Amino acid sequence: MKPKAFYYERPASLQEAGALLSEQDVFSKVVAGSQSLGPMLNLRLAQPDLLIDVTGISEMTLVEVDREFVNIGACITHANIEDGRIEDPSRGLLAKVAGGIAYRAVRNRGTIGGSLAHADPAADWISVLPLLDAELV
Repeated sequence: MKPKAFYYERPASLQEAGALLSEQDVFSKVVAGSQSLGPMLNLRLAQPDLLIDVTGISEMTLVEVDREFVNIGACITHANIEDGRIEDPSRGLLAKVAGGIAYRAVRNRGTIGGSLAHADPAADWISVLPLLDAELV
């Protein structure tokens, strides 16, 4: 099966994304890696009018390291975490969890934000982040 026709936007800023999301009478879905949403679109389990691709928003790929926290942007891929390309305050736990997600092709595209937004109760990040007292913003 193929997805229902939809419009596609790739905003360059959080403000643009917010404006798109606030449009009345438009059913929108946010997409980055599309590892969860893509199959749902193909099976028509999700039928948005508009897909908003947030991969062009620089704030979504930032990693900020502080003495008290690490802020991981929503568009950071599982592979980036697995390969140690971001600071891991858990001494390897994040990398180990990321390495256990599906297979490499999924980890190359799938994002931590997408996994959390999809909120599958069996998902890896949903199970692990509470152990680290993670805060989602």
